Amino acid sequence: MSELLHRLRRELVTLTDPVARAEIVARIAGVLARSGKFDDARHAINAIKEHFGRGESGRVTVWKMIAEGLVFHYENLSPAALDRMSGALVLGRAMNYPAAIALASAWKAHIEFERSDFAKMAESLAASLQSVEAADHDTQTRISIVLANAFMICGDRVQMQTWFLRGRNHAIKHGDRASVEALQYNKAAFATAWARISSCVAPLEADGLLVLRGEVNSARNLQELSGIAALYGHIQLIHARLLVLEKKYELAVEALNVVRITEPFAQHNFHQSFIDLEIQFCTVMLGGTDFSMASRYSDLLREFAGLDIDERIVASWMLARIAEAAELHETLAVLEEELQKLLTTHAADREQLRASLASLVDGCTTIGP
Repeated sequence: MSELLHRLRRELVTLTDPVARAEIVARIAGVLARSGKFDDARHAINAIKEHFGRGESGRVTVWKMIAEGLVFHYENLSPAALDRMSGALVLGRAMNYPAAIALASAWKAHIEFERSDFAKMAESLAASLQSVEAADHDTQTRISIVLANAFMICGDRVQMQTWFLRGRNHAIKHGDRASVEALQYNKAAFATAWARISSCVAPLEADGLLVLRGEVNSARNLQELSGIAALYGHIQLIHARLLVLEKKYELAVEALNVVRITEPFAQHNFHQSFIDLEIQFCTVMLGGTDFSMASRYSDLLREFAGLDIDERIVASWMLARIAEAAELHETLAVLEEELQKLLTTHAADREQLRASLASLVDGCTTIGP
């Protein structure tokens, strides 16, 4: 049991006021959801509804909505998570309740980041920063996680590490083991994502891959030690894709075949056909002669149209490499042109995001060390 969960349960035992008890139960439900214990989280939420299901207390309702949003997000990445966080934010503002405004905005920013809605993410972070208290370790951790993630997808490891350490510091003070794991996981995930994009432009340096492998292994080990199940499939996907970058193609095929049957993943960054493409790419790199995906590249690119631009870049690059191996010169030319267009758009988008982040954190003093 995490220190945070243990502390909340100890506090619950000492309380007699029904409203205060329900707030703590809602916070416990949120911790359970982030730890992958969804049935326990729902049980706690249902217990709240038995006594406060008709909005008898605004404070209880807002914490319950945040907990529900966390269950929706971590169990199946449901769009309902964003609705719950938005609702909690509206209610928090109506009540002039800074703690709720800060936390709901921070979680809203987290979800918007994962949906690549960076403009709204920045707005939500700004709202959270305006309301958060320096000693609110819960919200401070979430703000730091989002900023670390955002800087990493811009390739800014220095700023990423700054916010990673700040988030870890707040999480440790809060006794929040799930967030410590999330920070390590996110560091590995978004560093891997940046490396995948970079590999489409130039070969990766061996030293950088060694650092990345250490980060991915640390995330996997921490998850196994903590027993938190919410990110299991994602860790396996990162591991498999790093094997591809390491050119350990046989091991990568084995790992990717495991990932094929692992759920849940968000629709914007996962597609079963994409896994098939990655497997075929690996087999071609091993000398295989199945080039079928290059022949139907146009259909595949249409299938991948809803994925993040990062994934579309990697897809175009892998299809180009398969076409190159198959000596499909016209197809290769089309794919290389598509790849360059995507890379240009990606660079412009990331530069805009980097500027937005710099403006957001410039002079920021509320986060603490």
